[in-house]
Amino acid sequence: MARTKKAKLHAALRKAEAQKKQAAKAAPAVEKAPKKQPKLHFPYTKQDTLLLIGEGNFSFAHSIASKLGSGANIIATAYDSEQVAREKYPDLGQHIEEFNKLGGTVYFDVDGTKLHECVRLSGKRFSRIVFNFPHAGAGIKNQDRNIQTNKLLLFAFFTSAQTLLIEGTPKPPKSAGPKSTRTKGEESDSDVEAPMPKKKRTGARESVDTIEFEGVKAEVVYDAVDQYDPAPEDVVEPGQIHVTLKSGPPYDKWNIKHLARECGLVTMRTSNFVLDSFPGYEHRRTLGFKEGVSKDENKEIRDKNPKLYQFISKPKTDESDTISANGKRKKGSKKQALGITSESGPRLSLEEKRKRMMEIFHETQEPFLLKELERIGPKQKGIVSQSVKDVVQSLVDDGLCHCEKVGTSNFFWAFPSEAAVKRKNKHDMLAKELSQAVSKQKELEAAIAAAQLGREQTEERAGLIEELAEVETQWNGQQEELKKFEECDPVLMKRKREETRMARDAANRWTDNVFIMQSWVRDKFNMDMDDFNKYFGISADFDNV
Repeated sequence: MARTKKAKLHAALRKAEAQKKQAAKAAPAVEKAPKKQPKLHFPYTKQDTLLLIGEGNFSFAHSIASKLGSGANIIATAYDSEQVAREKYPDLGQHIEEFNKLGGTVYFDVDGTKLHECVRLSGKRFSRIVFNFPHAGAGIKNQDRNIQTNKLLLFAFFTSAQTLLIEGTPKPPKSAGPKSTRTKGEESDSDVEAPMPKKKRTGARESVDTIEFEGVKAEVVYDAVDQYDPAPEDVVEPGQIHVTLKSGPPYDKWNIKHLARECGLVTMRTSNFVLDSFPGYEHRRTLGFKEGVSKDENKEIRDKNPKLYQFISKPKTDESDTISANGKRKKGSKKQALGITSESGPRLSLEEKRKRMMEIFHETQEPFLLKELERIGPKQKGIVSQSVKDVVQSLVDDGLCHCEKVGTSNFFWAFPSEAAVKRKNKHDMLAKELSQAVSKQKELEAAIAAAQLGREQTEERAGLIEELAEVETQWNGQQEELKKFEECDPVLMKRKREETRMARDAANRWTDNVFIMQSWVRDKFNMDMDDFNKYFGISADFDNV
């Protein structure tokens, strides 16, 4: 009975499925509804002051200026000189020309890791500093070393770029934050500590442009600042650092967010870098555009899912703000209480780090383990813990610091009295060298004075000098003439005859050696001389000269 019911159920299902297929074939084809046009965010406005780092062919600067309708607030820089950049990127000229027409400024020979030392950028502050697809271009084949080189590049860039950012005063975060408005493709960053000041809409519509790329239409939405109420006077929007990177290996191993935190930055947002938002932008490699190697139409990055990372500096808070109402210290205030801020550590020069490390030794007058110095250095003197070992080793190499191994541990120390003694010895040594140099100078001056005696300039001396010059000229002319008859020079002919005799004797000596070898082979292996000469390529007329 159960089998009969089961068979009937299967038959009913098959019949329903057949009717469904037949109805689908008979129904007219229904056109698919057009997909909704995606909105692409354009993160820059006319009010922004932009600094673009590491531009290749300047197509990105041209794209932004064209989109905003002006490049008056944009400074685009390149690491290479103008001559090298034009050789690398053949299309650079046309982009710079159009960019300049829109009021943009172009600087060459700008190192993105030393922006604080650039004279042309001195005194300027920017609301956006952009570094697209940074790469050292060192050509290192070892992947680990290549990753480390590019991480150092980003670390130095973050450190230097912060000095040119507009300092902001963002509102403190509320206990219950606003509802997230993050769109698809953006990632949530857990290290956001400084939210941006909110702006209120006045009811005006966003500025939207429709573009078409590869048959797909999309809307580009970019901020229209005049459609928002002005921010309160006591709130200044902090400057941002924008970095774009490809996704996947080896770029994921650069750990860009971790590097930013180490430099005192906070990740605001991570979103997709949509190429369609920047019409006219053409990505170029650090090494330039090479036919047959480089790919055009942004193919090198379009399939790599590039990301846009937006950072701001950590807000500076007073000591009074770091204590909550219940008396507990807020997160992060411990470092500030110890004097560690975003400005300490990475920005110190090597000489300044050495000086501060010596202060630790002289103030405490105690020996330290390296681990202890790595813990004390950042807290007391703002020296990055990763550089403590190199700083201490440089002091040891220069004899300013002692290192002794006690058991299995190395102890480092330096006393102020010892430093004073070393400075005195150095002073005495330099004073002695100076005294010797002064004595040597006096001896040379006396020798010059003695040599000038009897050589006073007189008419007789002047006449003799002129006569000497004429004789030297005549002698040089005769030497040139003698060179024409070198082939008939008896001395030269004698030397050539001697060299010829020596060469003949050497040739005969080696000929005799060949004859000796022939005799040995004939007696040893009973080989005919004709066969021997044939095998070794010896001609029949081979004989002494």
